[in-house]
Amino acid sequence: MSKFVLQGLSVASVLLLAGAANGQDVFPFSDDGGLGAGSGEWSPPEIILPYYSIADVGTLGGLESYATGINNAGDVVGGAKISSGLTRAFVRRNGVMTNLGTLGSLSYSSANDINEAGDVVGVAAAAANLWGSTAQPFLVRAGSWTDLDPFNLGVYATATGINNTGLVIGTNSFAGTGTLDSFLWSSGLPNAQARLPGDTCRISYGTGLNNYGEAVGFTAQPGACGSNSAVVYRAGGVFALPTLGGDNSNAEHITDGGTIVGTAELPTGQNRAVMWFNGQVTNLGTLGGSSFALSASDDGIVVGYYIDNRSQQRAFVSMYGNMFDLNGLIPANSGWRLLIATDVNERGQIVGQGRNPQGRLRGFILTPPCRSDFNRDGGIDGMDVESFFDAWSEGQDVADMNLDGGIDGTDVENFFSFWTEGRC
Repeated sequence: MSKFVLQGLSVASVLLLAGAANGQDVFPFSDDGGLGAGSGEWSPPEIILPYYSIADVGTLGGLESYATGINNAGDVVGGAKISSGLTRAFVRRNGVMTNLGTLGSLSYSSANDINEAGDVVGVAAAAANLWGSTAQPFLVRAGSWTDLDPFNLGVYATATGINNTGLVIGTNSFAGTGTLDSFLWSSGLPNAQARLPGDTCRISYGTGLNNYGEAVGFTAQPGACGSNSAVVYRAGGVFALPTLGGDNSNAEHITDGGTIVGTAELPTGQNRAVMWFNGQVTNLGTLGGSSFALSASDDGIVVGYYIDNRSQQRAFVSMYGNMFDLNGLIPANSGWRLLIATDVNERGQIVGQGRNPQGRLRGFILTPPCRSDFNRDGGIDGMDVESFFDAWSEGQDVADMNLDGGIDGTDVENFFSFWTEGRC
């Protein structure tokens, strides 16, 4: 399910709300070559292993696009410019992009998430930043549009996630423009969620949910309207998540297993990608400065972005306790510069936005090789075991299944966990 708030400036808004000093290369298309470009030349990371193939999401007739969500079938959603320069929500299925259109007379739209049935949620607005008094949450099911706020009770609204039961999470303003409320919707009108005890600020954002109806987001801290607290919604209640000692935190995504990922501040004010599980918070670290986690798979693969030592934004993936710059896990001659990873499915496919070889801001899809099909012959059989052990005994990099920099027994365990189940 979707994980992060695409409320106009999207990641720029998340950065602002999480206390980041400034935005970087972010969608939708706010980059003019100077905004957050950082200092010095873009430097590729050391290549660890070409682990993913990369594909351009494409466009709807314009020059730019971004990808925000992917389901387990590989269907991708996001926003793309049409020839007139307007941004429209799209779904990409079997390599074909479809313009979903927009809601009513609103000129702009963007999709945030897609479930296994192909239902899509997002936001439509009159403004290019997809935010403001006209922003409305929507659902597209079997080609039919539903306005999730049909009586326009709120503003600054967006639908951020949908699970496989059709439950939707998002943000709306039910009591006027000075307040924002996390909401859930299944039919009729959206329902505002519970607030932390003592909260008088009435500012909360719904960002993600799993297939059991557990939801996450962030809300103003009681008595501190300028600070955000990551929360989880369970059994009709709302519960604050532990922090790393700083003032701000936000939760973006929750898996079916109950793992939550997001961002929390250190006492120094710098942001770190984090994971919450069983009431404990884990700092996922960084490869430079601040880091931000946006989504995770049930296998524990976490994606997001970090700011390097040149103040430039770079997409990351974290797996088996190790964080990697995704720019180092694609072919070195691809010409891509991956800026942000927004979602990952259970097949390990990752989507986001980067600069393609022509320098355009475009959505991308990364597809890992099938780890069970070690010899890449299209079948999962004993030949893969033989090929793996040949590589493992020779200490070849390709046998480093968990990408921890060593060839050891953990790689054998990792390989067989996939091979015995025939998973990729």
